[in-house]
Amino acid sequence: MVQVPGLEEKEESLTLLEKFAEELGDLEERILNSRINNIEERPFLERDEVIQSIVTEMKETQRLKINKPRVVCLWSPRGMGKSSVIRRLAKMDEFAESRRCGRLLIFDAAWIPSGQMSVEASTLVSAMVLWHLLQLLDGYGVKLAGQVVNFKRMDFKDVVEVVERRSRPTGSVNSFEAWVRSACTTKDDVFKQWCLVTAAAFNAQQDCACLVLLDQAELLVQQRLDQPSSLGGRRSRFTEVCSQFPRQMAVYCTGTLNMQVDLPAEEYTRLFIQSLPALTPLSFEGVKEAMVQWGGTQYGEEVLDQIYLFSAGVPRLVEYVFQTDDELASTFEIAFNAMSECLKKSYSSAAPFFDQPDVALSLVLCSAVRWNATDRELVPGTSTRWSDIFNAGAAFPDGASVLVPLVWWFRDQKRQKVLAQKARELNISLEGLLPDPADLLQAPQQGPLSRGTLWEEQVCNALAARFYLYCLAAHKTPCDTYAPFLEIYPTTDNHLRSVLEQFSVCWSDGVEHPDEEASVLDRVGKAIKSNKNIKNAHHDLLIPVKRIETGDLEYIAAQCRYGNPKTATELTKTCQNKAWKPRTSDPSSEVPDTNVLLQICSTSEGMQKFQKTTPWAKRQEEKRYSLMSCKAIIAQLHMLRIL
Repeated sequence: MVQVPGLEEKEESLTLLEKFAEELGDLEERILNSRINNIEERPFLERDEVIQSIVTEMKETQRLKINKPRVVCLWSPRGMGKSSVIRRLAKMDEFAESRRCGRLLIFDAAWIPSGQMSVEASTLVSAMVLWHLLQLLDGYGVKLAGQVVNFKRMDFKDVVEVVERRSRPTGSVNSFEAWVRSACTTKDDVFKQWCLVTAAAFNAQQDCACLVLLDQAELLVQQRLDQPSSLGGRRSRFTEVCSQFPRQMAVYCTGTLNMQVDLPAEEYTRLFIQSLPALTPLSFEGVKEAMVQWGGTQYGEEVLDQIYLFSAGVPRLVEYVFQTDDELASTFEIAFNAMSECLKKSYSSAAPFFDQPDVALSLVLCSAVRWNATDRELVPGTSTRWSDIFNAGAAFPDGASVLVPLVWWFRDQKRQKVLAQKARELNISLEGLLPDPADLLQAPQQGPLSRGTLWEEQVCNALAARFYLYCLAAHKTPCDTYAPFLEIYPTTDNHLRSVLEQFSVCWSDGVEHPDEEASVLDRVGKAIKSNKNIKNAHHDLLIPVKRIETGDLEYIAAQCRYGNPKTATELTKTCQNKAWKPRTSDPSSEVPDTNVLLQICSTSEGMQKFQKTTPWAKRQEEKRYSLMSCKAIIAQLHMLRIL
């Protein structure tokens, strides 16, 4: 190390750390607990595939021969387990040597003071590395180029100032600042010294990789820059900082904003971004296992069903529920109060969206019917982007769709009344889509019949809601719009597609429950007709459609069945191929046939297995019959567990 004028002569001597081959006794405190929001170990459920994807992509960065940095990004709303993912990554066996040797840097963008956000990006990155070394080696000295450098913990803002004044050698300085002035004059020097310091202190070998894990990166994304990238993306403090990392260094970033929300591609002039899908809520099985692993408050199956429905499987809500401390903690009311407390503390930014009826109804319907949503798109019928909704925690990505926890609005009488009324104006029953779990538990009748009735309600209202959302998203007037059936029900099954692609639909009048039994021979309107209130009705639903080829209007008859479909024998016995159930005095041959029959059952979709010689096999081949599951458009199927 070059001698620096003004070096303090009597600096306190610290324990020399030289080629230390073991792991520091408090290493976890130095690089994990002091740097990650979640100090305690938490249940880590249904995230193993995510972890493996991150590791694979980080290794890909190290392998690729590319001419600019490549960062791996994962974003999710708060409370989905992002910090737990960082903790799990930091403790993985694959990174054990980097961790032991001090070549694993964990940094939270929240540590950058607002007044230093505009500092030169290379200065910030240099300060991150130097701050990491100070935290890691706090209380130790390391011999570098024949001279001992003492490392003592410093606040990040002070490290930034050390880096900024390294070119202005004035006054007396300690050995650390002297070393920075002499050996860390550029950002590239800092990365080189990171390797040299860890080699001297921990005997880190040349092939031991330096890794960076950056949390709360949304704070950097939000610092937008005026100059656009030459490749079309929007530059930000995030892109500027990440472009300073060395090529092939594995860098992982996470935050609540999609890093690529305004990018047409994954590439900037000086940076590649590899984005991964957002973390999804836990399944019911995941919530149940979380309760066991936390070992805190335990709930019975009925209460757990309600907890899952109200929390939507959001990990932070679940955590609050399982950490209540009350002798009556096994009741749903205690669990609900815990979730409400979480809403106030962690998701207050979500509340304003539910005070806007149009936005709130769109959110609730999108969640209920698994409407496709990406962060770049607008919430149907609004000027609000999904990225803003996710960032506020008002909804949570679930694959290609979204989930809104019921606790956000369901027990708020004012909000619920307003939303139910707005839905009724569309002839859509919010109660049919999202019934109160408590009411289901107290229902006088439970079992297959009750499940079938609820299933029928969920199906018809989900179809009507999806048509309404389609019109909102396309800025079309519902009463004047015929949408391709496959746009409303986007199945991947080839046979069902061949049946539905013949039709377009207009369901601007929502769902009707006629006083007299509806049949396929009725005048075709613009409402899905439900015979739910008709005892022993022949068909459950009559779905109005228009044949695309001819323009003819007709009804598709639908039999709703929660569970396995009716067999050929059962279909024939109940005359499902006929417009109505023949009376004893009516010869069956005189009763008109249905045009198309759908059997809507939760377990199957597409072709049903029939013997080739049966009329049902012929009808299916003629594209006049198919199975349709509707599971892909109903989010709260778990409601049916309660019955």
